[in-house]
Amino acid sequence: MKLFSKISEFLKNEPNLKALFSKPPKTENHTPPSPAERAHMRNRRNFFFFLFFPIAVFYMEVVFHFSLYGEFPIVTFLTILLFSFAYGFLVNGVALLMPLKANRIFTLVMLIITTLVIVSQYIYTNIFGGFYTVSVMALGADAINGFSDMLFAAINKSWLGIILLFLPLIIFIAKLKKYAPAFSPTFIFRIYLLVIALLCHLLAIGIVSMDKGETGNSNSYYYKNTFEELESVKRFGVVTNMRLDIKALLFGVEDVEIEPPVGEVTHNFAKNEDPETTTGEAPETTAEEIVPEPIVYGDNVMDIDFETLIANESNKDIKAMHEYFANLTPSKQNEYTGMFKGKNLIFLTLEGFSYTTIDPERTPTLYMMANNGFVLKNFYTSLWGGSTATGEYAAMTGNFHSSAKCLGWLKGNTMPFTMGTQLREEGYVTYAFHNNLHDYYSRNLSHPVMGYEFIAIGNGLEDDPINENGDVMSSKWPRSDYEMALATLPYYINSDVPFHAYYMTVSGHAEYNFLGNTMAKKHQGVTADMACSDTLKAYHAAQYEVELMLAELVRALDEAGKLEDTVFVMSSDHYPYGLTDALLGELYNMPETGIRKDVELLRNTCIIWCADMEEPVIVEKPCSAIDIIPTVSNLFGIEYDSRLLMGTDVLSDSDPLVILNCLFDGPSWCWMTQYGLYNSSNGKFTPAEGFTASQEDIDAYVKQMNNVLWAKRRYSPMILEKNYYSYLFKE
Repeated sequence: MKLFSKISEFLKNEPNLKALFSKPPKTENHTPPSPAERAHMRNRRNFFFFLFFPIAVFYMEVVFHFSLYGEFPIVTFLTILLFSFAYGFLVNGVALLMPLKANRIFTLVMLIITTLVIVSQYIYTNIFGGFYTVSVMALGADAINGFSDMLFAAINKSWLGIILLFLPLIIFIAKLKKYAPAFSPTFIFRIYLLVIALLCHLLAIGIVSMDKGETGNSNSYYYKNTFEELESVKRFGVVTNMRLDIKALLFGVEDVEIEPPVGEVTHNFAKNEDPETTTGEAPETTAEEIVPEPIVYGDNVMDIDFETLIANESNKDIKAMHEYFANLTPSKQNEYTGMFKGKNLIFLTLEGFSYTTIDPERTPTLYMMANNGFVLKNFYTSLWGGSTATGEYAAMTGNFHSSAKCLGWLKGNTMPFTMGTQLREEGYVTYAFHNNLHDYYSRNLSHPVMGYEFIAIGNGLEDDPINENGDVMSSKWPRSDYEMALATLPYYINSDVPFHAYYMTVSGHAEYNFLGNTMAKKHQGVTADMACSDTLKAYHAAQYEVELMLAELVRALDEAGKLEDTVFVMSSDHYPYGLTDALLGELYNMPETGIRKDVELLRNTCIIWCADMEEPVIVEKPCSAIDIIPTVSNLFGIEYDSRLLMGTDVLSDSDPLVILNCLFDGPSWCWMTQYGLYNSSNGKFTPAEGFTASQEDIDAYVKQMNNVLWAKRRYSPMILEKNYYSYLFKE
């Protein structure tokens, strides 16, 4: 009580606060202000100055949040308010420890930095649909240089929000002399400002801590146990997100206690019988009928002595990973194991590709491949970190990571399960090609680690001829995928040993228009008669390059007599998130409102095709990009350990776990199996059509699957960050 009494007494007598709520001393007309009046005016100026910074920060956070999410739950509002005030009063408190001139300069600099961080995040998310982290800020210059058209388009699209975010800085600069402190306040006032900052911070943490919720899906979890910029910005604001980002970068994050899954997940889902095929009568049998013996398939597993590894490991993280992987159930081999043994492989990641652009007349090669190979009817492309790098990483490694720096971090790692590494060990020649800068996303560091000789723009591809005249690829943006095929076929088409070529395309990159996008303009006539908006016509025109590229590869391989001995595998890095919500709704025939919250936006296609397949193989299981590597490894009959990949062979009897991360206002870390979809935003599980179970059984299943999910979330990034495979396969 004495403390509160002292605080009350201080507030009553504090000159700056007192001046705000009291009238200035009266002076006679036309006479200079008295010393008392001047002091009163100075004190009032001081008080406005002390409030301006925290209010300005909160204002920018509100503008930012509403612009992106369109809603502001009360808990989020209070949390961001308190964190903003804590930051603002802290800056003021530190500033007041300085001389008057330094105080003003420091405050101005801090406001400039804060504004630029918030504005840059705002522009970045309007380009890429996510937020940048401190660790990927170095990519900013590359993004500006490489995708300047997207930058200008994002600024043009969000100019009003940018102006509103700059407003406090403009006011502060214009009124600096009027609202800057006229003199340094009392020492005790400085201390109280810092105390207020601390109290606001503690109150915010208290509100955050009260939301413990479900493991891995609560404010408390995202504040204390992990760092994910998508959730951090949404829950705590941009400024706090940057603080948590720096903290995680310097000190790491706390581990959350997760009940590790042991063996297979059980379930009690019943499949409804089709009444049209159920008669209630037992089928007739004859004595001559012979029931064949079931084929017993072996496991896709390697001889790894986990017991010895666990016993001899001192690093707690590596030991925990050994224990985790040792307890997983491997997937089994199946009737398709080794189906493509010894064949060539062309593996493509298609920039911003959507299944909606496949058309029997406009893209006959794509249509033929998509419908005559392994037809994965429920394939999804998750948004791990909102970038091409994370989508490419998932498809190439069978694991996932949420940082756009993931490819660069592969430098020095052991990556035994990429197709480049596995097939090179089988005696293949292995190349990786990209028709953009070779060092963008640090592919010059990652792709050699994954077993490839990497050739792109900047290290040779720009000099390779595309015809007999010696012409080279056009340098206009975006470059041609078709021309990349012409330039790269000579590397492997005449190889005496099997070959594997990996391609990362770029022609389908945003922005989509007929002015700045060279590929869209080039093929404008191809989509002129399509019944859609001009922007979508431009999108389909840009993606037409994939059709031309595949047609050329098929033609060349057929001419060389190698088509039936070559397997094509391709998927997209992400859906075309550069399109607006309205355009996405038009493209996918989905409601525009809330479209980025709908996991169906992540539905896409994965093509696995070989010309010697006599008939298509229909796969109904839901699956995703991380399932490509284990599936293709099994098809090629390669020895691999299915426990050590986050994905699953979709042709085995194992049930893949499809992890769905929506950007940027959609739910995070939803999941899907053949039995249904779990939405993390509302904690609701919706059984798939044809499956039923009691609520008790559903709750038990969801709990088990969430444990599986959070274990994967914990250990998949660690495979990269800890170079885990090097502990198992020492070179």
